[in-house]
Order: sequence, then C-alpha cells, then structure tokens
Amino acid sequence: MLFQKPEVRIIIVLILLISVLLVGCSGKSSGGTANGLFAVESEARYDTAYESTGFSDSPFVPLEMERNRETGNQQTIQTDSTAMPVARKLIKQADLRIEADPSFIDSEGKLSGLNQKVDELMNRYGAYSESTRSDENTAHFTIRVPEVFYESLIAGTSVLGKTRSRAETAEDVTIKYYDLEGRLNTKKTLLATFQSYLSRTVSIDDIMKVETRIAELQNEIDWLGNQLTRLGNLVDYATVELTVYTYYSTPAYTFGDRVKQLFSGFGGFASNVLLGILWIIIYLVPIILVCLVAFWLLFGKVGILKKAFRSAMHGGNTKKNDVKNTDSNSGGNEE
Repeated sequence: MLFQKPEVRIIIVLILLISVLLVGCSGKSSGGTANGLFAVESEARYDTAYESTGFSDSPFVPLEMERNRETGNQQTIQTDSTAMPVARKLIKQADLRIEADPSFIDSEGKLSGLNQKVDELMNRYGAYSESTRSDENTAHFTIRVPEVFYESLIAGTSVLGKTRSRAETAEDVTIKYYDLEGRLNTKKTLLATFQSYLSRTVSIDDIMKVETRIAELQNEIDWLGNQLTRLGNLVDYATVELTVYTYYSTPAYTFGDRVKQLFSGFGGFASNVLLGILWIIIYLVPIILVCLVAFWLLFGKVGILKKAFRSAMHGGNTKKNDVKNTDSNSGGNEE
C-alpha cells in the first residue's frame, strides 16, 4: 500500500505540521485585526452614542459615558498606586474663638491694635485675609494659609489671647482630585487624536465634524481644568476662621446716675412737648386763620358767594315774571 511506505508517512506528518503552524499564525493576525477593528468600532460607538444623547452642546460628556471612556486610564492609576503611594489630597478648615489678651484692650474695653498683629502673623506664614469683619468688641478674619504652614499659623494665634474653642475638619478629596486629573488627561489625548485626524481629512463634511468634535473637547478640557484648579486651590491653601472677642463690662448705676437719667428723660419729654407746641403755632395756626378769612369772605358778612347766589336766584325769578307777563299780554290781545 502507498500509505504503508515510510517516506509517504513522513511527508504526510510534515504536511500536517506545516498546516498547524499556518493556522496558528493566521489566528494571531486575525486576532490583532479584530482588536484593531474593535477599537475603531468602540470609538465610533462612543461618538455616536454621545451625539445621540443630545449632549453635543454640553461643556462636558455625561458622567457614565465618561467613566466608560476612561476605564483604561483609571486602571492605570490603580496599577500605579500599587507601586507608588498616592499623595492624599485634604481640604483643611479650622474655626478658632479667642478671648483677646489684655494688651489688645484699651481703657474703654474695646479692641485696639489687633489688626496689625494679625497682619504680622499672616505675613510670617505667607497667608492672606479673604474677608474681615469687626466692631468694637469682636473681630472676625477668614484666613487662607498654605497647607504646609497650617499648624504653624494656628499655633501662632496664641499671642492674640486665650483660645476658648477650636474645631477642625479635613475633607478627603483624593479620589475626586485624581479622577478629574485622569479625565482631563484623557480629554487632552483625545483632542490630540482628533487634531491629527484633521490634517488627514479631505472631505468638507468630515472636516466640519472633526472641527465640531475638537471644539467640544476644548470646552470639556476648559471646564475640567477649572474644576481641577479650584479643587487644587482648596487643597493647597487651608482655611482658618479666626474670631477674637472681648467682654465690655459697664459700671453699675448709682442712685445719682439714676436720678440724672430720670431728669434727662423728663427733659427729653419736655423738649418734645415744646417742639409740638411750636409746630402748632408755626404751621397749624396760620392754616386755621387762612380758613377763617376765606369763610368770612365767601360766606360771612362780606358773603361774596352768598351774594352771587342770591343775585342768580333773583335774576331767575325776574325772567319767570317777564315770561308770565308776556304770555298774559298776548292772551288779552287775542280776545
């Protein structure tokens, strides 16, 4: 038989081995092609889904789609964090209430020289006052201080007086900070990709689509950049709400003080009554006099309006009598 010969068997085995090797190589190449097509298809699906949601005019991509888009970037951050510890991002705030030292209280029990001391303290640690509010007995400062000098500034406030209350908070925004940073980097990479597409695009329609997407990405980058800058400022500069106050004690009233207060109150009442009488004499009496004169001229002895009314009535009666006489005369003539 032909298949029983050793030479034929060796040739068949070699043919089978070569076939297996060829199939394996073609599988790898087709897998790589499939992965490339899947990446392109995923990009197309992402852009199509983004446009279909109606958020094309929004300055940012919907959060769920953004998370799906940046899964690879988040995995990279998590992988890097296993190799190197990530710096924790904390927003620190403190609320201090201090009873002022006697050196900052004048003879009347009011605060004096406190603002200059607070300014010296802020200049020493590179801080600044975001807002200030003060009156005779209380002064309030909202201080922004670099995070590295946060504890030092709080310790330095001991020169202002005795701390009566102290409250501190530290908000951990590490995940939010690095999430914004990762999304921003992803948007920048995607923007560079679309800008490279623009140089290879020939069709006017494709150019318009790419430019629209580039503008949207630029808006998203600006928005994320502002959010990241604001969050970074809150992390880099801690906030200290500082309130310094003093108790203003008034001396007890003596009997003489009470008598003086009584007479001063009576004097105030008498002055108000006198002012009322003067107001009546100056304003009300002339008005009454004018009204009386007008009444005397119109309805009194002079009686201008009264005489005019009587003359009008007399004239009316005269006309009626004349009409009657005319009618009677005409009747007599007819007879």
